[in-house]
Amino acid sequence: MSDPDLDLARAAKLSRIPGVTLAEACERYAITKSALTRARRDPASQPTLAELAIAGLTRNGTLTSGTLDLAGLAGWIDYLNHDGCTADEARRLLDPFVTSGQLVIAGERWTLARAWP
Repeated sequence: MSDPDLDLARAAKLSRIPGVTLAEACERYAITKSALTRARRDPASQPTLAELAIAGLTRNGTLTSGTLDLAGLAGWIDYLNHDGCTADEARRLLDPFVTSGQLVIAGERWTLARAWP
């Protein structure tokens, strides 16, 4: 059974990822648009650059494993942030998730060990 408050916070975070609509976040977490709109008022719903990186890697948490394409991820982050992100920088952005055990990187493969967002 899921925690409604956690689901609401996760939906708010997800809805702030570029390309994700409010309707998609509401459907994924089975919440109402009005509840999501209220939850988005919390400043914690704004994704960090590292959270944008894991969102890009996992296609917003819909993939649980795949091939590590750091150049592609860096390009997406640069598109969003206009910061000239490199593959090395994209890899460093993922480090907090690896350290926490949420993301496992082995060679050219990655696995999402715990759901994101």
